[in-house]
Amino acid sequence: MNKINIYINGEKKLVNINCSLDDALKKMKISKNKIAIDINHRIIPKSLYKKTILKDKDKIEIVQFIGGG
Repeated sequence: MNKINIYINGEKKLVNINCSLDDALKKMKISKNKIAIDINHRIIPKSLYKKTILKDKDKIEIVQFIGGG
C-alpha cells in the first residue's frame, strides 16, 4: 500500500507515503499564510514544512488567524 492515513482537524485523509507537510497543504489547497500547524501536539515552524514527512496516523491541527477589531 502506498498510502497512509492522517487526521487533519479531526478529519481522516489519505496521502502518499513520504508526503511532506508542504505537499499535503498544496494538495488540499491550503495557503501557508496566516496559519499555524501542530502535529501530534508539536508546533511545526513554517521553515520545516517541506522537511516534515507525515507518518501514518499523524494528528494535524491547522489553525487559521483571522484579523478583526
